[in-house]
Amino acid sequence: MIEIRCFRNDDPPRLAEVWRAADLGPAAMQPMTTAMLEAGVFSKPYFDRHGLLVAVDDGRVVGFGHAGFGPDTDRSGIDTREGATFLVAVVPHPESESIADRLLAACEEYLRKRGSVVLLGGGSSKMRSFYLGLYGGSDLPGILDSSAVLVGVFRRAGYIEGDRIAVLRRALAGFRPPVSRQQMTIRRTTQLRVIDEPDRRDWWEAATTTGIALRRYELFGERERLLGSASFWDMQPLASVWGVAAGGLLQVEVEGGRRREGLAHYLLAESFYDLAREGGALVETHASKANLPALELFAKLGFEAVDHGTLFRRPSG
Repeated sequence: MIEIRCFRNDDPPRLAEVWRAADLGPAAMQPMTTAMLEAGVFSKPYFDRHGLLVAVDDGRVVGFGHAGFGPDTDRSGIDTREGATFLVAVVPHPESESIADRLLAACEEYLRKRGSVVLLGGGSSKMRSFYLGLYGGSDLPGILDSSAVLVGVFRRAGYIEGDRIAVLRRALAGFRPPVSRQQMTIRRTTQLRVIDEPDRRDWWEAATTTGIALRRYELFGERERLLGSASFWDMQPLASVWGVAAGGLLQVEVEGGRRREGLAHYLLAESFYDLAREGGALVETHASKANLPALELFAKLGFEAVDHGTLFRRPSG
């Protein structure tokens, strides 16, 4: 008889065991440890044990599903009107599909009780509430195509595609910033600054990135005017499994009035060059397939897609 209950304080070692045994695909951190789950899940200030549902078979933990929320408008708290089930993990079991389906249903019930009217499957750059660095690479990509079992959980429940997210990588060996008249003009008229462990800009950024090594590149123009920034994190311990030093590009922003002037291209190229000089071998980032300017920019910088994810959405009604 399978029982579904909420998280208990003695569950972490058992959840790590479930993670190690479940088929989450090649982009799931392995081998999982209790310490990693503590850093990426349980220590978050908005962690709610009622949102982490655990499946138990005759006293043995055989699966879990985890649901939660993203930030509110000013990024000072969570907004429960939109919720996501981030992961459903089940060990090999004769009733594995049924257990996964029940865990997802329990996650949905939790989200609805908290006020969610939009139900998503998988996390994203907007909702990187849990599992950053533990699943999906440099950011949360919804549910990856390479996680076929997990994709099946949401498809069986009738979820549809809400967004498609490309996982993009670029090797840094021998990287040199491109030389053009536009780029040389930007170099002469701006100043690039590198900040290790910068102050987090709001509560949400602090909650989601505390505990990882963050580096921010900031581009300034005349009169100390901030023109743009790019934030990277050292993708440990995930990158250690790959055997390379990798940086995860979380965000690149350019002031609205200065877009389409080559500033983002310059900012990223200079950032990559700096990372390469310090031994970085790889940069990974994610981009929505609907964000054509970002995809065009990353293509110019030599990125290639290595996987794709789907941010699933439960149809209304």
